[in-house]
Amino acid sequence: QAILAQAMCSHVTMKLLALAAVLAGFWGSAQAAKTRRLNASDALDEGHFLDLEDVRAGKSEQEASNDGPGVGLVVVGDSNFQRKYAAQMKSVRCYADKHGYEMHILSGSEFDDCKDFRDFFFRKHCTVSHFLRAKPANYTAAVLDGDVVVAAPSRGLDKWVKHGADVQLYNRCLFHEIMAGNYMVRNTPFARDFLMRWANYYHKKPKGFSSSDNGAIQLVVMETVNVEGYQTCYDMYRGLEAGVDNLDPYWDYVHCTKEALGPARAWKMHDGSLTLWPRLEFFTADGVFLNKKASEEVGPIMHHGIKDHEDVVNLYYKDLEKCEVNTDGVIRSAQEVGQSALNLAHGYPEYFPEGQDCKQCPDHCMFTFSCEPLEDSELPRPRQVNASSGTEKFKLLDDQELRKHSWGWSLWSSAVHNLVSAFF
Repeated sequence: QAILAQAMCSHVTMKLLALAAVLAGFWGSAQAAKTRRLNASDALDEGHFLDLEDVRAGKSEQEASNDGPGVGLVVVGDSNFQRKYAAQMKSVRCYADKHGYEMHILSGSEFDDCKDFRDFFFRKHCTVSHFLRAKPANYTAAVLDGDVVVAAPSRGLDKWVKHGADVQLYNRCLFHEIMAGNYMVRNTPFARDFLMRWANYYHKKPKGFSSSDNGAIQLVVMETVNVEGYQTCYDMYRGLEAGVDNLDPYWDYVHCTKEALGPARAWKMHDGSLTLWPRLEFFTADGVFLNKKASEEVGPIMHHGIKDHEDVVNLYYKDLEKCEVNTDGVIRSAQEVGQSALNLAHGYPEYFPEGQDCKQCPDHCMFTFSCEPLEDSELPRPRQVNASSGTEKFKLLDDQELRKHSWGWSLWSSAVHNLVSAFF
């Protein structure tokens, strides 16, 4: 027994010595390595972009990127919000599990740097920006409002993920604004900076009604793509003094931004890219304007604005706990949903350009949900501010009829869209 005990002690001693040698070698190589391994504090504080699980596993940035950047669905809301929209978020979790996406529910209180934004909607974008810092480079986050329900879960997000823009937004249906609640961002410096500049408009809010982050996003896009007219529209924004009982000044400001930006476009800058999708062409849209119907073939996959719990559990889903969609209640053919969208566009020409010979004219593309954003250089294109552009030519026309339109330039229609040379 004494001999056996001595042998065991010797064996353990050798193991400890070996372990010490390994640790010493690791320490020396870590000090000398040009690409060092990161801990969780490094990943957040030094601006590296590793997934926290990769950090804990001791992976380098290169090793983590080899695993693929991934896709996640992100909802930001406090505990009350999460309880109120539990059914909607359950439908999103079902969708994430079906397609192998991550799902993250954030409270908005995770990051100290975001706590100064006392308006929750602005804090949301700060939270997403900081969240991305701990994900792999080029990780794609589909950021959703809590009142979003998945209506057509068989289709994935491939169309928009593969589109590849750093920031993807969309024009809201039957409202004049760019939508603020739902968007897609890649983990790039460009996208994270975009989100932080958006959050920082909290400090620029005017006295009057400005629709919180939804009013600010119009200016953030203008600033990002650097179109002429920013100062004109910004002055209108900062000058908002009326309350919610008088929205005319707010819509006049939004009209200014639409006239400056022109039709929905895939913008490409030297440091990144931003795509604004035409109405009904993003992966989510306001469900009420599609009669709460969806197609497993085309059109929006998710419906926004579904606030009633009963709609989720009785109309959209047959058995939400089992992730079973109510196909009889919600799912329709591509033709039926396409015709519904086309009828909507015909009924609201102030939101959709009329005619057949323009890329985003509903008669050309709405039936098949194929109204694509204009390419970066595609005409009609607004002037961008740069050293060679000279004096700005942007001038906001004081015309009440023009203010009714929000699909881009009022001059851009099937009859006159070639007559906009004064703008570029």
